[in-house]
Amino acid sequence: MEEKIKRYIELLKEYNEKVNIYSKKAYDKLDFHIQDCINIAKLIGNKKIKVMDVGSGAGLPAVIMAILNHKNEVTAVESKSRKTNFLEIVKKELALDNLMILNKDINTLKGQEVEVFTAKAFAKPMDAIRIIGGIAPKKTKLIIPISEKQKEELEDIKMAEFRCIGKYYYLIKNFC
Repeated sequence: MEEKIKRYIELLKEYNEKVNIYSKKAYDKLDFHIQDCINIAKLIGNKKIKVMDVGSGAGLPAVIMAILNHKNEVTAVESKSRKTNFLEIVKKELALDNLMILNKDINTLKGQEVEVFTAKAFAKPMDAIRIIGGIAPKKTKLIIPISEKQKEELEDIKMAEFRCIGKYYYLIKNFC
Protein backbone atom coordinates (compact mmCIF):
# COMPACT_ATOMS: atom_id res chain seq x y z
CA MET A 1 0.00 0.00 0.00
CA GLU A 2 2.68 2.49 1.01
CA GLU A 3 4.67 1.71 -2.13
CA LYS A 4 1.64 2.39 -4.32
CA ILE A 5 1.05 5.72 -2.59
CA LYS A 6 4.72 6.65 -3.07
CA ARG A 7 4.51 5.66 -6.74
CA TYR A 8 1.33 7.71 -7.13
CA ILE A 9 3.18 10.80 -5.80
CA GLU A 10 6.05 10.15 -8.22
CA LEU A 11 3.63 9.84 -11.13
CA LEU A 12 1.86 13.03 -10.08
CA LYS A 13 5.09 15.03 -10.01
CA GLU A 14 6.35 13.54 -13.28
CA TYR A 15 3.10 14.23 -15.14
CA ASN A 16 2.80 17.66 -13.57
CA GLU A 17 6.12 18.67 -15.17
CA LYS A 18 4.44 18.37 -18.57
CA VAL A 19 0.80 19.11 -17.82
CA ASN A 20 -0.34 21.33 -14.96
CA ILE A 21 -2.80 19.28 -12.88
CA TYR A 22 -1.60 20.13 -9.35
CA SER A 23 -0.07 23.33 -8.03
CA LYS A 24 3.69 22.98 -7.59
CA LYS A 25 3.37 25.50 -4.74
CA ALA A 26 1.25 22.89 -2.94
CA TYR A 27 3.92 20.14 -3.04
CA ASP A 28 4.91 21.08 0.52
CA LYS A 29 1.30 20.34 1.59
CA LEU A 30 1.08 17.06 -0.30
CA ASP A 31 1.73 14.92 2.82
CA PHE A 32 -1.16 16.70 4.57
CA HIS A 33 -3.47 16.02 1.62
CA ILE A 34 -2.40 12.36 1.37
CA GLN A 35 -3.11 11.87 5.10
CA ASP A 36 -6.46 13.61 4.63
CA CYS A 37 -7.29 11.05 1.91
CA ILE A 38 -6.11 8.15 4.08
CA ASN A 39 -8.51 9.35 6.78
CA ILE A 40 -11.37 9.52 4.27
CA ALA A 41 -10.60 5.95 3.18
CA LYS A 42 -10.72 4.86 6.83
CA LEU A 43 -14.04 6.64 7.40
CA ILE A 44 -15.51 4.74 4.44
CA GLY A 45 -13.92 1.40 5.29
CA ASN A 46 -12.75 -1.43 3.07
CA LYS A 47 -16.14 -2.93 2.22
CA LYS A 48 -17.96 -3.71 -1.00
CA ILE A 49 -19.66 -0.38 -1.71
CA LYS A 50 -19.77 2.15 -4.54
CA VAL A 51 -17.94 5.41 -3.85
CA MET A 52 -17.96 8.43 -6.16
CA ASP A 53 -15.32 11.14 -5.80
CA VAL A 54 -16.61 14.38 -7.31
CA GLY A 55 -14.10 16.80 -8.83
CA SER A 56 -11.28 14.27 -8.52
CA GLY A 57 -8.66 16.52 -10.06
CA ALA A 58 -5.29 14.82 -9.71
CA GLY A 59 -6.87 11.90 -7.85
CA LEU A 60 -7.17 13.03 -4.26
CA PRO A 61 -8.92 11.20 -2.61
CA ALA A 62 -10.08 8.76 -5.35
CA VAL A 63 -6.68 7.15 -5.99
CA ILE A 64 -5.83 6.81 -2.29
CA MET A 65 -9.25 5.26 -1.58
CA ALA A 66 -8.79 2.79 -4.45
CA ILE A 67 -5.34 1.84 -3.13
CA LEU A 68 -6.38 1.40 0.50
CA ASN A 69 -9.93 0.11 0.09
CA HIS A 70 -9.60 -2.53 -2.62
CA LYS A 71 -13.17 -3.75 -1.97
CA ASN A 72 -14.62 -0.30 -2.75
CA GLU A 73 -15.70 0.39 -6.31
CA VAL A 74 -14.34 3.93 -6.67
CA THR A 75 -15.44 6.26 -9.46
CA ALA A 76 -13.41 9.42 -10.04
CA VAL A 77 -15.50 12.13 -11.71
CA GLU A 78 -13.52 14.95 -13.32
CA SER A 79 -14.60 17.27 -16.12
CA LYS A 80 -11.09 18.25 -17.27
CA SER A 81 -9.57 15.73 -19.70
CA ARG A 82 -5.97 16.65 -18.86
CA LYS A 83 -6.69 15.37 -15.35
CA THR A 84 -8.63 12.26 -16.39
CA ASN A 85 -5.78 11.37 -18.77
CA PHE A 86 -3.45 11.40 -15.76
CA LEU A 87 -5.90 9.30 -13.74
CA GLU A 88 -5.99 6.69 -16.54
CA ILE A 89 -2.17 6.47 -16.38
CA VAL A 90 -2.29 6.04 -12.60
CA LYS A 91 -5.00 3.38 -12.86
CA LYS A 92 -2.93 1.36 -15.31
CA GLU A 93 0.47 1.89 -13.62
CA LEU A 94 -0.83 0.97 -10.16
CA ALA A 95 -3.17 -1.78 -11.41
CA LEU A 96 -6.21 -0.23 -9.72
CA ASP A 97 -8.97 -2.42 -11.10
CA ASN A 98 -11.43 -0.95 -8.59
CA LEU A 99 -10.99 2.60 -9.97
CA MET A 100 -13.24 3.90 -12.73
CA ILE A 101 -12.66 7.30 -14.31
CA LEU A 102 -15.43 9.45 -15.78
CA ASN A 103 -14.60 12.55 -17.80
CA LYS A 104 -17.99 14.18 -17.16
CA ASP A 105 -19.69 17.05 -15.42
CA ILE A 106 -21.25 15.87 -12.14
CA ASN A 107 -24.59 17.44 -13.08
CA THR A 108 -25.01 14.84 -15.85
CA LEU A 109 -24.81 11.90 -13.43
CA LYS A 110 -28.17 11.88 -11.68
CA GLY A 111 -29.42 8.39 -10.79
CA GLN A 112 -26.04 6.74 -10.20
CA GLU A 113 -26.04 3.85 -7.73
CA VAL A 114 -23.65 5.20 -5.12
CA GLU A 115 -23.48 4.70 -1.35
CA VAL A 116 -20.84 7.35 -0.57
CA PHE A 117 -19.81 10.56 -2.30
CA THR A 118 -16.58 12.40 -1.51
CA ALA A 119 -15.71 15.97 -2.45
CA LYS A 120 -12.28 17.12 -1.33
CA ALA A 121 -11.68 20.29 -3.35
CA PHE A 122 -14.83 20.34 -5.44
CA ALA A 123 -16.66 23.34 -4.00
CA LYS A 124 -17.42 25.14 -0.76
CA PRO A 125 -19.15 22.69 1.61
CA MET A 126 -22.67 24.17 1.27
CA ASP A 127 -22.33 24.28 -2.53
CA ALA A 128 -21.11 20.67 -2.59
CA ILE A 129 -24.07 19.60 -0.43
CA ARG A 130 -26.50 21.40 -2.76
CA ILE A 131 -24.98 20.07 -5.99
CA ILE A 132 -24.45 16.50 -4.84
CA GLY A 133 -27.79 16.52 -3.03
CA GLY A 134 -29.36 17.20 -6.43
CA ILE A 135 -28.01 13.96 -7.90
CA ALA A 136 -27.62 11.71 -4.85
CA PRO A 137 -29.95 8.76 -4.37
CA LYS A 138 -31.64 8.39 -0.99
CA LYS A 139 -29.65 6.78 1.84
CA THR A 140 -26.39 8.18 0.50
CA LYS A 141 -23.57 9.85 2.43
CA LEU A 142 -21.31 12.72 1.46
CA ILE A 143 -17.90 13.08 3.13
CA ILE A 144 -16.17 16.46 2.85
CA PRO A 145 -12.89 17.40 4.53
CA ILE A 146 -13.28 20.78 6.25
CA SER A 147 -11.29 23.12 8.44
CA GLU A 148 -11.93 23.66 12.13
CA LYS A 149 -13.35 27.11 11.30
CA GLN A 150 -15.71 25.59 8.71
CA LYS A 151 -16.88 23.06 11.31
CA GLU A 152 -17.95 25.89 13.60
CA GLU A 153 -19.76 27.63 10.72
CA LEU A 154 -21.55 24.46 9.57
CA GLU A 155 -22.68 22.93 12.87
CA ASP A 156 -26.38 23.62 12.22
CA ILE A 157 -26.62 21.51 9.05
CA LYS A 158 -29.47 19.00 9.32
CA MET A 159 -28.72 15.29 8.96
CA ALA A 160 -24.97 15.86 9.30
CA GLU A 161 -22.29 14.77 11.70
CA PHE A 162 -18.72 15.88 12.20
CA ARG A 163 -15.66 13.73 12.79
CA CYS A 164 -12.25 14.81 13.96
CA ILE A 165 -9.18 12.66 13.32
CA GLY A 166 -6.16 14.38 14.81
CA LYS A 167 -6.02 17.82 13.19
CA TYR A 168 -8.37 16.80 10.36
CA TYR A 169 -12.10 17.55 10.32
CA TYR A 170 -14.83 15.93 8.23
CA LEU A 171 -18.44 16.78 7.49
CA ILE A 172 -20.55 13.68 6.88
CA LYS A 173 -23.91 14.58 5.38
CA ASN A 174 -26.65 11.96 5.09
CA PHE A 175 -29.15 12.29 2.26
CA CYS A 176 -32.47 10.67 3.20
